[in-house]
Amino acid sequence: MRTKLVIFFLYSYICPYNLYHMRYYLTILLTFLSIASFAREPLREVYSLNNDWRFFYADEPTVDRAGYVTLPHTWNNDIFSEGREFRYASANYVREVYIPADMSGKRLFLRFGGVQSVANIFVNGEHIGEHRGGYTAFTFEITEKVNFDATNLIMVVVSNSNRSDVLPTSTELNPTGGIYREVELLVTERNIVTPLYYSSDGVQVVQQQVDKHQASGVVRVRLSTPDTEHPVVNLRIVAPDGYEAFYKSVRVAKAEQRRTLDIEYSIHNPQLWSPSEPNLYSVEVCVEHNHRVEDMVVVQTGFRKVSINADNRLCINDKVVEVRGVNMAHDRQGAGMAITRSHMDEDLAAVASLGANALRSLTGPHHPYIYDECDRRG
Repeated sequence: MRTKLVIFFLYSYICPYNLYHMRYYLTILLTFLSIASFAREPLREVYSLNNDWRFFYADEPTVDRAGYVTLPHTWNNDIFSEGREFRYASANYVREVYIPADMSGKRLFLRFGGVQSVANIFVNGEHIGEHRGGYTAFTFEITEKVNFDATNLIMVVVSNSNRSDVLPTSTELNPTGGIYREVELLVTERNIVTPLYYSSDGVQVVQQQVDKHQASGVVRVRLSTPDTEHPVVNLRIVAPDGYEAFYKSVRVAKAEQRRTLDIEYSIHNPQLWSPSEPNLYSVEVCVEHNHRVEDMVVVQTGFRKVSINADNRLCINDKVVEVRGVNMAHDRQGAGMAITRSHMDEDLAAVASLGANALRSLTGPHHPYIYDECDRRG
């Protein structure tokens, strides 16, 4: 019904004009329809790999005895049980993944949200890489290692043994071991914002000047474009109310396949972020090659001015904020460190019930979901 009304309106509006004007408005309409259709084109595809992992300890003789587990998982899931000893061990996670033929020509990445605390990744028996440290995400590209239109074998060898070269080296928190956060398969086009830069979004909003009149700085984009030396990168910043606050298109000049691009931005009269009004802007970055968008990454950020006044008190947007904080650990009874989003929501609700407005993470970084929710909730 809505489509019919729009067409009727356009027809009634242009019919009094001559053919020239009609062609003009039809061109606008067709351009709009083309843009709308283009915006619906899928770019990145993300597949959860949390199910159907076979788990067995490294000192067990065969994978045939392995049981199936679902991520997040830890072999010390209840470290508070009476009479149970904490286990330091090396263990294996094995999973099959079918890669269809239509993914040929795309790029494939494995992203791990967190493995406690040393992980070695194998695809079809070939070592892809090692990651040390249990509190940060990591990503490996596997494009050249998989077989298309075939089933591929992923194996993760995990150790939670105490090591002097892996933080934390103290006994403040025992690493419970395991793939205790989510695992994803990311499928992209060829020319992209890279997910390999510390397993981040590849888009960093750097704020240089913020007040009620203006927010300015640079958006730092990490690119990986093997098929083109001069991709076009489009930056769009959308205000909390949906208004387009900034847009800029840049053609990259450097002839490097992996590079960093800084795009300057400036927003007039920004809606500032504060604990009482947690306004968030959407920052959209698109990568074009041959007039076709191949990748788009969207991150959220809040523009705010942080300072310390003469009385040594924290100020946000020149207003004093009384900090009432709590320490938040990484585990809970019955789950160890393999906590889910529902667990995190319960913890944040408990923090709010205490009247706290700040968190201190114990030992290492929390799941990114915690920080995103803090941004949204103020």
